[in-house]
Amino acid sequence: MKKIYIVIAALALSAGSFAQTADSLLRRQMELIREFNPTLSDADKINSLPALREPSVRKASTNYSTWAGRITPPLEIALPRPGNIMTAIPYSSKKGYLSFNAGNHANLDGIFGYHLIETEKNILDFSLLHSSTNGDINYVQDVDPASNRVFSMDNEGRLDYRHLADAFTLSLDLSYLSSLFNYYGNRFGNEPLYEDRNQSTGVLDVSAGIVSHESELLNYRGSVNLRNFCTKFGDRPDSGGIRGNEVNATAGFEMPFDAMQSRLGLDGKLYSTFYGRDFSDYFLVNAAPYITFGNPDEGYSARLGADVLFLLSGKTKVRVAPNVKAHWAITEQSSLYANIHGGFANNTFLEMMRESRYIRPDGNVRPSFTPVSVEAGAKIGEVSGFRFDIFGGFGKTDDEHFLILNGHDVSGEDVPGTYREVLRPVYGDLSHGHIGTMIRSNILAPLDISLRLKKNFYSLNYVSMEKIRTDELGVAEDIPGETGMEEPLIEEIRIDDARAYNKPGFEVDIRAVFGLTDYLKLTANYYFAGDRWSYYDGRNRRMDNISDFNAGALYLINDTFSINVRANNLFFRKYDIWYGHPAQGFNASGGFTFRF
Repeated sequence: MKKIYIVIAALALSAGSFAQTADSLLRRQMELIREFNPTLSDADKINSLPALREPSVRKASTNYSTWAGRITPPLEIALPRPGNIMTAIPYSSKKGYLSFNAGNHANLDGIFGYHLIETEKNILDFSLLHSSTNGDINYVQDVDPASNRVFSMDNEGRLDYRHLADAFTLSLDLSYLSSLFNYYGNRFGNEPLYEDRNQSTGVLDVSAGIVSHESELLNYRGSVNLRNFCTKFGDRPDSGGIRGNEVNATAGFEMPFDAMQSRLGLDGKLYSTFYGRDFSDYFLVNAAPYITFGNPDEGYSARLGADVLFLLSGKTKVRVAPNVKAHWAITEQSSLYANIHGGFANNTFLEMMRESRYIRPDGNVRPSFTPVSVEAGAKIGEVSGFRFDIFGGFGKTDDEHFLILNGHDVSGEDVPGTYREVLRPVYGDLSHGHIGTMIRSNILAPLDISLRLKKNFYSLNYVSMEKIRTDELGVAEDIPGETGMEEPLIEEIRIDDARAYNKPGFEVDIRAVFGLTDYLKLTANYYFAGDRWSYYDGRNRRMDNISDFNAGALYLINDTFSINVRANNLFFRKYDIWYGHPAQGFNASGGFTFRF
């Protein structure tokens, strides 16, 4: 009966494109330049799962992704992705592009793309992406052995189609991702469970979207995203892996009024994941009515709305969360803003794989709920070429998860449970506040520089972890369930003096770009994250600060060919991304981009 309701709900909504990016733990980046409309320039890469961009319809222009853009751990730099999709399809004298970078630790990154069709109304693109590494990495802790081999390889093929009709823009996307990797977490002298065997994840992704052109009567948008996924093995190397299907559907309608300065709208979303094994299916429906209004002459705009949420995942939950935004331009260069929002974090299998592919390959992660999250700030830009931002916020989240090294399974017995060199979630009710500032300047042209400082404050009511009852051999016992199926008995134990594990207390992010000539550009960025904690072997562990300095150079030889070099972790610092999962040390790479 539940699946019948899901089908009905899915037919009632148009569906949604859902981006996939994954965790990163290797400190490396790559500069790519390609002429691929929408174009990409100065993109940064690291070993991660490729992302599927969502369709976006805007005024035709060129949008560039930033070089080395990241703010908070996990230190993720996604595979290169094109800029925003525009309403008009621009033409290019170049049909294809090829980029390739290589460095130590066998770091390889490449992308090949080609315009199969490019007309006034239609564009069809094909692309292949590759990212891999295969080298030793040193543990931060003093253990024997002191290092381990890290292997990962991501390959993705994509077809992207866009059609510009008279009344709407249609997008169709097809992709397949194959990801191979080993669980390289610190063993602390214990026998590893997965023994560096290569796990594999495959994701088949099909999506379609439609967005109407601007109208004075009614605007609409909708999309559907279907994904099939599977892994090679689960809780043990000889057990079957998790597999399932994901449906993400969205629909939106908007009616302008008051000379198109105000709008009345309704957004709807259906998100569900069905697993092929004994995991709890996930089903979420969100209805979000809203009204927007503003006065361009007085420089203000606002959105008043709410999200009505229905969740079915083990237990049925109905929640209402605010969805409010406000913006007030005090002058032409300065403004105030505030956002108030809330809702569920799904934490389904594919979402957790984006957070970290090294999470345990079995079991659900609980969805978390944020009743309210407030973000407000001021943007000041009265001085030409100089901008000063002040921001702050506060939020409360129930059942927030924190990833820690699994180690021995918690059994509550004298005999330790199985040791697993993966990450596991622990849960707590988290209150999180933050304040910060960002300064940007290009007064000293051709130098562009930005500085971002952020201080976080955390408060936890409790943190708990699951305890699985085991027999004398350390194997999980089974008890009869109400349905006749057998399930392991799972209890919870509290962690004393709990912290907001793996969340930084203080962050600094500095980025600079210096254009020596029209053809040569130098870049540098520095990221610091301090006051980080984790939990292992029954007690809190202070983690080393992240202190990561990177530099690079890009040289445009001509319109067709460019070369680049990049050096990461120039301070030769050792630190963990997650406790027991270190980042690469110093690494360098170089490569080229060829457009044809």
